[in-house]
Amino acid sequence: MDEVSPKLQISGDWASLLTVERWAALRMSARWEKQIAEALRELGVPTFLPVMTRVVRYKSKRHETEIPLFSGYVFCSEQDFRDNRQIPPGIRRRIAQLLVPPDYAVLRQELLEIAEFLSDNRLVQERLVGRPGDLVRVKGGMFAGQSAIIRKLHPDQRRLTLGITFIGVQLEVVLDEDQVERF
Repeated sequence: MDEVSPKLQISGDWASLLTVERWAALRMSARWEKQIAEALRELGVPTFLPVMTRVVRYKSKRHETEIPLFSGYVFCSEQDFRDNRQIPPGIRRRIAQLLVPPDYAVLRQELLEIAEFLSDNRLVQERLVGRPGDLVRVKGGMFAGQSAIIRKLHPDQRRLTLGITFIGVQLEVVLDEDQVERF
């Protein structure tokens, strides 16, 4: 899979963001956004689909995928969507609703701001081992094999604060994420 920088990914949509005056949102089932956006683009309907990177760890492997920032929604030119008779019934069936904003200028401005933000930044959604209150097992260090409860998450440092009972004393220990595993 080719890695595309967010700036390059957004750049294809900049022209349509600037030229289309009346944007609308298409509501659909989640996980169909990319396919519908691409199909509409191929049929000449300007679309905008802001994405973020989701990072998932499974069995010590890290996997990144691009997912829509707004699950279940694709933004498109309202007029081009309504007037395009080439859109096949299969695509139209996947779209539950065409949502028209009360003020087109406000939606257009918000989409431009999102595109500008994404052109300079990369949004990443990454989940640590668990959530506060989850029971985990320590894999390494002097507490290896101990059960612990997650007290706090420090995602920017990839660390967790754990509550561990050791020799009858309740301790708070800060460990790296890779030293902890879920039950």
